[in-house]
Amino acid sequence: MKKTRDVLFLCQFYSPEFAALAGLATDTAEALAAAGYSVDVICGYPKSYDKKGEGTVPKKEVKNGVGIKRIRYIAAGKKNVIRRLVNSYSFYFASLFRLFSMRKYKLIVTYSNPPMLPHVMSLASRLFGCKTAFIAHDVYPEIAIKTGMCTERGLMADRMRSINRVLAKRLTGLVSISSEMTDFFAEKRGIDRDRITTVPNWHRDTFEQARGDNGGRFTCGYFGNMGICQDMETLLTCVEKYGDGVNYVFAGQGTKKENVERRTAGLPNVKIHGYLTGQEFSDALAGCDCCVVSLEKGLGGLCAPSKTYSYLMMGKPIIAVMDEKDIIADIERYKCGFAVKNGDAEGLRKALETLRDDPELRAEMAAGARRCFLENYTREKCCGELVDFVRNIIGDPEKETNR
Repeated sequence: MKKTRDVLFLCQFYSPEFAALAGLATDTAEALAAAGYSVDVICGYPKSYDKKGEGTVPKKEVKNGVGIKRIRYIAAGKKNVIRRLVNSYSFYFASLFRLFSMRKYKLIVTYSNPPMLPHVMSLASRLFGCKTAFIAHDVYPEIAIKTGMCTERGLMADRMRSINRVLAKRLTGLVSISSEMTDFFAEKRGIDRDRITTVPNWHRDTFEQARGDNGGRFTCGYFGNMGICQDMETLLTCVEKYGDGVNYVFAGQGTKKENVERRTAGLPNVKIHGYLTGQEFSDALAGCDCCVVSLEKGLGGLCAPSKTYSYLMMGKPIIAVMDEKDIIADIERYKCGFAVKNGDAEGLRKALETLRDDPELRAEMAAGARRCFLENYTREKCCGELVDFVRNIIGDPEKETNR
């Protein structure tokens, strides 16, 4: 059957979801539409993140040139592994039922969350001859094994490996979000480097609109996911052991949030919020003097915290508790923060006190963070690279397309 549309995005999260992945997918799809491609999206119906309440978002619409179809699935939340699995498999099967509708696209793009979703794309490629593009934000089953979600030889890991083998055969192009992740796919998965493009994540520039106030108290912020991939222990140990010389703001969600709330309960220098979005998020971030970003030990190259780019956008010195090489390289190159090893709460304390006690250094690092963002992580730059990635696969958009 003749292909009549250019690109289909198959993704669990899309606007108006306010998860970071939703914003990245939305920006990418809209950039392709603005470049002249015909673009559609099959995504999950927003429930967990839709503050306006279920039923306020249309199941079908065309927005900013992108045709959107939202499908129902069981959104059980992310409080534990079982709920996460229900989310993932529910959306996977809901997508599988829409397989036949994917026959008319030149290119199908999908993401690494949920991990089994690329299997649907691979089936569409096999049945209909569609080209395929995979955007990897996380690497499975390696993350699941390292964080204890599954065992090395367990059924879940074997299933993920099976999907990866099929994907590698059917894959037209792959986008990784760091040079370290690119090396992983080339060296561990055997994917030719000429099929891999490295494009980091990004953040929309809301620097000029943000208004923050911390009441004159030096404040450290932690925003975003508090889940299985984040090293919350090092930060919590620092908060518990080293007094109230620093104010802390936590905002987000995840499986470790309950532990954060329990261990900081009653501390007058700690505030905890839910998942902040829009102006509320920008203002809270602007009110911080520095921010912490973290990954569990050994996860460098397998994922990257999306909030890093919002911190850089807002010009906040970063303290990175992780071994992710690209982020540490940015910190060193732009002199915009500190790198602390996992478990080194004392090192984290010293970094915080250095920033607190040296306003001049803090200002220099803030300027370096902002410069790093403007040179590397703007929406325009990164989405432009993704448009080029698609152009290299299916060519320039035709002047006329049929909806």
